[in-house]
Amino acid sequence: MKDSITRLIKSYFFYFSIMIALKFIIFRYVLLYDTNIFRGIWFEFMVVLTLIAAFELVLKKGKVYVYIVLDVILTLLFISMLVYERYFGTIPTYYDLTQLNQVGSVNESAMMLFRPTDLLFFADLVLFAILTVWTRKWGRKTRNYTSNVWMGSLLVIGLIASIVNFQMSKSDPMLDSALFAKENGLFNSQFVQFYQDRANSETALAFSGADQNVTQEMIEETKGNDYVPMSEHNHFGVAEDRNLIVIQVESLQNFVIGKSLNGQEITPNINKWIKDSMYFSNLYQQIGSANTADAEYLMNTSLYPLGNKATSEEMTDMKIPSLPRILDQNGYHSVTMHADEVEYWNRDVMYPALGFDDYYAKEFYGEKDTVGFGPSDGVFFERSLAALDNIADKEGKFYAHALTLTSHTPFEMPEDKEGLDLPEEYEGTLTGNYLQSVHYADQELGKFFQGLKDKGLWENSVIAMYGDHSGLHGKLLTSKDQDLLDDFIGGRYSLAKRFNIPFVIGVPGEEEELSGEVDHLGGQIDMMPTVLNLLGVEPDTIYFGHDLLHYENNLLGMRYYVPTSSFFKNGRFYIAENSRFAPRIIDLETNERIENQYDDPKASFAKEQQDILQLLEWSDAYFESLK
Repeated sequence: MKDSITRLIKSYFFYFSIMIALKFIIFRYVLLYDTNIFRGIWFEFMVVLTLIAAFELVLKKGKVYVYIVLDVILTLLFISMLVYERYFGTIPTYYDLTQLNQVGSVNESAMMLFRPTDLLFFADLVLFAILTVWTRKWGRKTRNYTSNVWMGSLLVIGLIASIVNFQMSKSDPMLDSALFAKENGLFNSQFVQFYQDRANSETALAFSGADQNVTQEMIEETKGNDYVPMSEHNHFGVAEDRNLIVIQVESLQNFVIGKSLNGQEITPNINKWIKDSMYFSNLYQQIGSANTADAEYLMNTSLYPLGNKATSEEMTDMKIPSLPRILDQNGYHSVTMHADEVEYWNRDVMYPALGFDDYYAKEFYGEKDTVGFGPSDGVFFERSLAALDNIADKEGKFYAHALTLTSHTPFEMPEDKEGLDLPEEYEGTLTGNYLQSVHYADQELGKFFQGLKDKGLWENSVIAMYGDHSGLHGKLLTSKDQDLLDDFIGGRYSLAKRFNIPFVIGVPGEEEELSGEVDHLGGQIDMMPTVLNLLGVEPDTIYFGHDLLHYENNLLGMRYYVPTSSFFKNGRFYIAENSRFAPRIIDLETNERIENQYDDPKASFAKEQQDILQLLEWSDAYFESLK
């Protein structure tokens, strides 16, 4: 018996089992703030133990190499998940592993988030190498310890534990992937996510908008409004038969609008344009995991993105009711323009699914004056302007959706494009780089506006602009960046400030009636209905946003950078519970945390949480029913 225990302790099986168990416990603490050692062993190690026991039973030779490979894979996975969480503020699911072809957009930022301490997860492998060299006797006779009875028993125990965990949690809602993983296991959460995705797809038709008789009235009533047909809204059709030009500016956040630094306006051209336009200052991003592509989707469909799944990856062979299709019925030619690769985020599939007549991508814009991922905004706007002039001559009325690219993380600009004289404390910081990139984007936007005027396109168009998502976020921000931002905005750089993006609509010639700040609460899902109201076009299909010029009440959901069931309503931003924090509530007017004003914040906002989950379910089911 004593000899058997000695052989076990000296075996590869024992060493790697202990080390991997310790690694999981440490990893769960760092990623999920979980101090419960039992959960780390029960949820995570049981799965790994099942694999190791299977190796012991099946393999006769080369076990050490299998253990090393398994250890390395797990270690790389741990480090990748930590970096992902630092950037996105959430943990990845199995689905994100299918999106590795998209890492190009964030790889530089990811390297900024890698920490030397992450390499400590390789410490057990270094120790293994030292022990192997230091004592060649270690394991020479005992390293391949195998007991079929022991290993068979461990295999059965591991399988039973994994099956029980899955069965007990497979029907639980996964509103926050990190919280679910903390309470039910990292591996198990992936199994449950996969199971629920399959189950939701199979039952989507049973819950489709058509079968539930979901109407626009029901959607609006869920938000707290009495439904009014769009044709009865104020300003309906005031811009009828005009061209529509919508500009999506990369990483543009609202806090820079109207602000100056050392007497220098960050966005002088936008500031000037806003004076003669409608400025929606209380609008928030609602993107999912596809970020910029989800912002495109929101603008063109007024449907919620799918959250953890990239919506654009789910559009194969679909025909989605959309802004291009709605305008096509009214004689518009629709194009979308982006200087990135069209295959990125599956846009070569998304654009036909959305009904665009044509698209202009990197192949059209070329490689001239490359900044970051593609040609500069200067090249982009110059070539786009020429294309629009040609489209107007050949096609008549058009809808153009133009997406800028230069102001993308990590916001590193060539010296000749740095137009701001930054204070010394801003130099070399992410915040300083961001302000430089946004200033450059504004500069080129101003030139584009002048070009539209010179070519006679300005006066006969509706021009809209919005930010796709935040640029300054996550653990990319150092404590110095946080201090700079707090000082720059004159208050706390909260999640509400981070998610607040500008939305501006200009109708040249109608400045007297259609200008000024509109503070109605809105989201990206509301942009399409607001624009259609001005064009005098009422959709004949379901949409989940509404006209911001008519409705004052709103209920807006977010489901990626914050837990699903988080929402904006009545001047409050409710952030649902996650693995680190209890529910948080931000007053959108004061920008202060106010959850301590409620005895039970979760109970106080239970109805709003159920309402937003209902809207999300309807939107998801409607999307699935279109497949």
